Amino acid sequence: MKKSRNGFKASLLVLTCSLALSLSACGGGGSAAGNGSGVELAESGRGAELRMQFTGPPTSLNPALAGTGGSTAFVSLAYDPLIFMDSKGEFVPALATAWRYVGDANTAFELTIRDGVTFADGSALTPEAVKASMDYFLKNAGPKALKVGPIESIEASGKTVTLKYSSPFPEAEATFTQEWMFGNIISPAGLANPASLLVETKGTGQYQLSGGETVADSKYVYDRNEKYWLPEAQQFEKVSISVIGDPNAVISAITTNQVDYASGSASTLEAAKAANLEIGSTPFFNWSLYLADKKGTINPALTDERVRRAIGLAINREAIANAVGPEVSEANGQIMNKGTRGYVDGLGFDYDPAEAKNLLAEAGYPNGFKLTILTQNTIDNQTIRSQAIADNLKQIGIDVNLEVITTGIANFTSEALSKKYEAVIFPLTGTSTGSAHKDMLQGGNRNPFQIVEPEIDALYKKSLLAASTDERTEIFEEMSREYYEQAFVIPVFTAKNLKYVGPGLTNVNSSALNPTDVPTGPGAEYSWQPKK
Repeated sequence: MKKSRNGFKASLLVLTCSLALSLSACGGGGSAAGNGSGVELAESGRGAELRMQFTGPPTSLNPALAGTGGSTAFVSLAYDPLIFMDSKGEFVPALATAWRYVGDANTAFELTIRDGVTFADGSALTPEAVKASMDYFLKNAGPKALKVGPIESIEASGKTVTLKYSSPFPEAEATFTQEWMFGNIISPAGLANPASLLVETKGTGQYQLSGGETVADSKYVYDRNEKYWLPEAQQFEKVSISVIGDPNAVISAITTNQVDYASGSASTLEAAKAANLEIGSTPFFNWSLYLADKKGTINPALTDERVRRAIGLAINREAIANAVGPEVSEANGQIMNKGTRGYVDGLGFDYDPAEAKNLLAEAGYPNGFKLTILTQNTIDNQTIRSQAIADNLKQIGIDVNLEVITTGIANFTSEALSKKYEAVIFPLTGTSTGSAHKDMLQGGNRNPFQIVEPEIDALYKKSLLAASTDERTEIFEEMSREYYEQAFVIPVFTAKNLKYVGPGLTNVNSSALNPTDVPTGPGAEYSWQPKK
């Protein structure tokens, strides 16, 4: 892999290529015929190259250390998961052909490993190789290691791998998908040389990183894996991901046919419409105010439920969502986004500043009180969201001091964990109330005082023993109602992920249950496709 000379390499690529009529004029070349709509077709009938954009370089190319969200593609191109999560959030066989819980306690989970699969280096996928990859994932304690359950042991036998958990864990299926990467299996050769995983890919996936064409921090190029076990799923001969962070450079790249897929933003939405791009939006972040000091260690006012409810009623969610952009946000007064497991129609805080003032007066704060809120400007650009929340609270007499961390999320998290701040603004993510609650239990920047409400936690533990998804969803809805009643998480609005799809690409789908777009899947019906 080549090293980028500086952080502006991606922007330079855009400016240089914008002088050309197509990517081939920038050196793409190859034997291909145009389909008249952006993506060229190779002689094989596949697309010649799928060209993607992402805002920054990958956290790591090593599945055990990689990030998630939009950066999932950097890894999923080269590493198949055991279980594939499709765009609707359904689980589909991939490297595992079948799976089941053993017994009724949700403490043992068995996967049957697919026969006839080889890694890109030609070695065979075996249950023993799967176990070794899982052991490595756990040992390295990457960003997802805490989410894969209380694993007690992993055993390979015959055609199966069995995991045993020290306590009930009904979410095993999700941990083996491309989103969590525990099931993205690394070859024995890769495990023997972990350092190589930072610059090479060692998986069974549809594509493998091309070290000769890749420029670190700028452009990542993947060639089709000719040893792939399901060649009909491979829709392109090559895939590239260009790192382009500036929204104006992104819209320039996709409207001038330099990329086929790009992340969108509110600032470029009108330009995307004018260019007749396909525009997709998926609920993702749930921006919330966390009244972290519910027990009153710093601010005694927050121990009173009437005060917390007053804060919930003081926020004009519709106005904030409209200010952010109605096509990229939606007012939301409950902990889960619409379409996720645990969302309850009609639940949530309304905007009622008069009632908020009455509640403050009843609680003994007719003239309000002082409240310090910690926030950051890394993903709350110019703190627009945080300022709007603070302004709403000032309208009911709460004297807000907004402390803004300008040096990144890591420093923001460090400040939150210092327990010097009674409230925090940060987005929540999750596809179920159970997963959101699990994040809350781990503390972190949303719950630095590690509040555990017995009523909510009892419901969560009940969900761990549930026998079906439907039963768990009913429990998650009860949890959402309880979060609303306790009022120490004050949801404000749902932020939607925007994506732009060029005219030569099709079958790019996502949902609230799986908002992360990935271009490959175990079958053509799950993979992005060139229009023909």
